[in-house]
Amino acid sequence: MLWLGGAGAVRAQSCLSPSPPACTFEAIDDNGLSVTALCVGKRVKFQPCPTRDVRIYDNPIYYGVLPGLGNTFPACTPNRIYPYFYTPTLAEVGMVTVSELGNEAGVSKYFIRTFRVYDTSPPPFTIAPCPTGSALVTVTDTKFDAYLVQAGSGPAQPILRNQATVLAVPAGATSITVTGRYTITEACESSNTQTIRATAAPVTPRFSSLTLAGPLPGGAATLAVGNLPADYQYSLQIADATAPGGFRDVATVSPGSTTISLPAPAAGCYRIFRTDLCGTSPAASPLICTLSLSGSSTSNRNQLLLADAGAGNTYTVTRNGQLITTLTSIPGGLEDADVQCGSTYTYVVTARQPGGGDAISNQVRITTVSALPPQQPKLVASFNLRNVVELMPLLSPPALPAGSSLRYSRTTGTATTDFGTATTLRAPRDSADLGALRAALPCYTVRLLDVCGNASPPSAPACPSLLTAEPAGPDGTAATLTWTPFSGPDASQPVSYLLQRLAPDGTVRSTQPVSGGSYSDLAPPTDQTIRYRLQISGAGLPTGTFSYSNLASVTRTPSLTIPTAFTPNGDGLNDVLEVKGRFLGNYTFVVVDRNGQEVFRGRQRSDVWDGRIAGHAPVPGSYVWRFQQTADDGQPFSRSGAVTILK
Repeated sequence: MLWLGGAGAVRAQSCLSPSPPACTFEAIDDNGLSVTALCVGKRVKFQPCPTRDVRIYDNPIYYGVLPGLGNTFPACTPNRIYPYFYTPTLAEVGMVTVSELGNEAGVSKYFIRTFRVYDTSPPPFTIAPCPTGSALVTVTDTKFDAYLVQAGSGPAQPILRNQATVLAVPAGATSITVTGRYTITEACESSNTQTIRATAAPVTPRFSSLTLAGPLPGGAATLAVGNLPADYQYSLQIADATAPGGFRDVATVSPGSTTISLPAPAAGCYRIFRTDLCGTSPAASPLICTLSLSGSSTSNRNQLLLADAGAGNTYTVTRNGQLITTLTSIPGGLEDADVQCGSTYTYVVTARQPGGGDAISNQVRITTVSALPPQQPKLVASFNLRNVVELMPLLSPPALPAGSSLRYSRTTGTATTDFGTATTLRAPRDSADLGALRAALPCYTVRLLDVCGNASPPSAPACPSLLTAEPAGPDGTAATLTWTPFSGPDASQPVSYLLQRLAPDGTVRSTQPVSGGSYSDLAPPTDQTIRYRLQISGAGLPTGTFSYSNLASVTRTPSLTIPTAFTPNGDGLNDVLEVKGRFLGNYTFVVVDRNGQEVFRGRQRSDVWDGRIAGHAPVPGSYVWRFQQTADDGQPFSRSGAVTILK
């Protein structure tokens, strides 16, 4: 019996009988044993102690259970008649007060006892399977005083709560049981059994790339990883000779991760390290070492400086997203000479590691600077079919660098004048007519000005060839051609001339290789006007690039022969009047009689007059003819005369 002080004691004294015996009543379990503590779910029966003189069946005894310490029933009347079997519930865990109302030696008595009710729900725990015949067991329960763990039918062994413990799992065992116990002598204990789930097969972690966002120190890094199944522990490690095993943990990596972000990585070589949850089965990915990139520019060359923590790597470089292979090695890095002053380039260097992964540098933007002159351009001067000089600049590569310009000059004799500035490769033109060009033969040069204000040397003088054509021979059927020397990009290279004979529409009819400065065309085309120009190669012109001279032509004077008489008598001799001569065409030939009446009209050589007039027989007599033609040069050509019809 528990003596209470304060208000509780007052309530208890109102029901409790004085001078209780040493043993009032007992709690008997299903095994017939007297217990001093109660277990949730385990039935007990309350009965008077054997040392008492209690007549249970003659005078009923009542029992009751209330939570707390020293609590009695209202009106001092417990609510359960003997025999009373009581099974504690989870809601009653803690202290309870059991009351007994009965008689002793014929006198009514009220006694109480307090018992502790212990929780016997199964103790929770976790299992982390390992692929090495073991499991990592962690008891998460907080109520029991001690625990035993057992794998399958293997031996039970103590285990502490909240302390991960590696448990050997016998072959064939598929479950683990944890039993929780209290330090009291009564068997208040409970067990929990869980199945050991299968674990993922161990694989070597994959470490694909390490990419820097900025130069080290200070630049963040992104790591691409894979092959990180659950049931294992992963860490990012950096090589450190002072650490145990030569590596130091940098960060914990979650299973299933595909990327890892490092806000401030140190320069060095990294790997992904794996163990199972039992601390066995270690494996590591190949190393990837940081590659930090910086850059500068001088003398029209961009220099890439590499701070590479690894060795034995194979490097590739992209410039503005395109792979380049024109770099040269310099101490500590690479140099790019294929750049233009004032242009900005973005570089990224990738180092393929010996283990197969990629270290990808941070991006570096370099604006090329230089006090060196840009490349010397070449210039080609050529006439088009309208006899206008066109200037064609040649650059390698064939593009004008951003911000650059071309400045042209024109020289005639000893005078050199500015011929304009252009910001494209479009060919400028010289609007001077042929007469002015012949009077003062022109030559042209061009300089390249880059965005940094540097100027190239002027190109070699580009002098187009001026062609002159004159009629030759007593009758003007041949032509004599002369031309001025052509000057191209390289004066040390020979020049080749190809004379082209052109049709009126500018198409080439035939060609003739020529040399020197003159040529006599003894068998020109039969057109009244013969047209020529020179196609020029060599002299440093790129293959497939030509310069052309101006278009030169010779218009020959027509000649006309009309007989003074003919005899249309059908004897086959001199029966018709026909037009004869040279360079005749598209003409008008009219014959009129003595009255001025037109009797015949012809427009081409096949038009002949047989002397008939309106279908009637020829009438002997004298007739007048007129011939009119406009020559190719626009000049009129006309003749007139008389012809007689004879019998």
